[in-house]
Amino acid sequence: MKSSSSLLRRIIPLLISLVLLSCSSKKNEKSKVPEVRIKMTDGVELATDLYIPKGKRKYPTILIRTPYNKQAEAATAKGFRLFNIAVVVQDVRGKNGSGGEFYPFANERSDGLETLRWIRKQPWSDGTVCGWGGSYVGVTQWAVADSLNLMFPLLTGGNLYDFVYPDSLFSLHSALSWGVINASNSENKIPKDKLSSMMSVLPLSAADDSAIKDVRFLDDWITHEKADEYWQALNFRNLGRAQMVSIAGWYDIFLKAQLDDFIAAEKRDSGNSNKIIIGPWCHGSQGEENDYGGTKKTGNPAKLFLYAKNLLKGRKAQLPKPLRDSKYNLFVMERNEYVGSDIWPPSGTKITPYYIGPEGYLSKLPLNSSGSLKYNYDPADPYPSLGGTILGDGVGPARQNSNVTRTDQLVFEMKINDKPLTLLGPISATLWVSSDAACTDFITGIQDVFPDGKIINIQEGGVRLEKTEKGVPRQTEISVWSTGYQLNPGHRLRVFIASSWHPRYNRNLNNCQPLATGYEPVTAAQSVYYGDKMSSSINLPIFEDQNSNKGNY
Repeated sequence: MKSSSSLLRRIIPLLISLVLLSCSSKKNEKSKVPEVRIKMTDGVELATDLYIPKGKRKYPTILIRTPYNKQAEAATAKGFRLFNIAVVVQDVRGKNGSGGEFYPFANERSDGLETLRWIRKQPWSDGTVCGWGGSYVGVTQWAVADSLNLMFPLLTGGNLYDFVYPDSLFSLHSALSWGVINASNSENKIPKDKLSSMMSVLPLSAADDSAIKDVRFLDDWITHEKADEYWQALNFRNLGRAQMVSIAGWYDIFLKAQLDDFIAAEKRDSGNSNKIIIGPWCHGSQGEENDYGGTKKTGNPAKLFLYAKNLLKGRKAQLPKPLRDSKYNLFVMERNEYVGSDIWPPSGTKITPYYIGPEGYLSKLPLNSSGSLKYNYDPADPYPSLGGTILGDGVGPARQNSNVTRTDQLVFEMKINDKPLTLLGPISATLWVSSDAACTDFITGIQDVFPDGKIINIQEGGVRLEKTEKGVPRQTEISVWSTGYQLNPGHRLRVFIASSWHPRYNRNLNNCQPLATGYEPVTAAQSVYYGDKMSSSINLPIFEDQNSNKGNY
């Protein structure tokens, strides 16, 4: 969750360039940034840097609250200050210069509200405050979203259960790696091989001990598997009242949560001026390098900086090209252009079932015959996740070829012939399944097979099944998240079904033991049914662009 995504890492040098170009006469100006310590009602003091424009006017304010060292936000803060915007950057409780104990997310609402009250009492404040930042810094915005005037959440989410347990599956890699790194307060203290081996430790409650020490908040996350009161206290989604410009990534760990945040805001007020941008971004370094046409196609983050400045000052502003300035600004990867829409899914999208069958059958036409396809799932040898929606290095788009020979999967393919197949919207799977285990998982993913044989993941999702009757078929719906992706002629659409995607998700041990204490993996015999009254399908968001010949299928 640390703000190390491709998008965020590109922003800093672009902002520095913007500062140098727009204010060259001030490039040699040196000014010490004053630090204040804002005291909370419980006596804890939070270290806070103030970037206040010179003069005696009142200014709108950007608030950035971070666990990653406030000094890392200096370039952004100085950039906004050049445009007569005050910037307040604060270390959250228990991190870097701030006092108190760090327990992720728990204090961000109370501390954030107190900080907002402090800002609005200052002689340089005009009372207008905008949140800014990504990942955890975005969560600190959501925690006080009912008291902000404007929000710029980047690659983040307002409901923390959706980050730790998307679709009720535990985010093993992202949650554990972020948790132990931030509990140690230094990435350098934990070797990468320790982080990797930690993912295979059983029981899961001992995994953090193997890398660093017992981490209280990780123990709590693992113990609270359901969306109970613990997680309700960390659900800030319904606090959003401020105008919002939300920036998300198709391969980001927060994608599904961020879309749900935005849709919830739309339900509260569909006539608002909120906007969401979803680009080809992930929460770390890409597994397979692809710039999708560069910033001329994906957009220049520095121009978003200027757009934010105009909004904060109450000026009319349009999203900069190549964005569409629509409510939903959706980048289509491998087509490398934005599509604009005022609704979700886009009006040109039709959810279309593609039915599966034996010998890799995948078609819009259901089979006349019926039957089942089988594989065994052994939690001791889980199906490896490669890239995808996780946090760290080698994430997002990544080669999947090393998984081709595995036998613990079902694979279906369809060739793309004379027209591109454009996917834009939510993907799902409707599967009829059975297992000889009372508790198990089913995972579905879609992939792009390039003409040279390279296989790149597009999106994945899964579902946890409990209290199954041995061998009795049941229908289940799987959210495979959303995408904006074009498969071009000569490519093949590849669909796989398995029962693990590890370490993206924690492996199901097939024995119904609690997540925290389970340690006895049991092999399960899995069946997926097709045809007749138990037709299984992958439901694709086929986009028919009315304004272009591109992307029709």
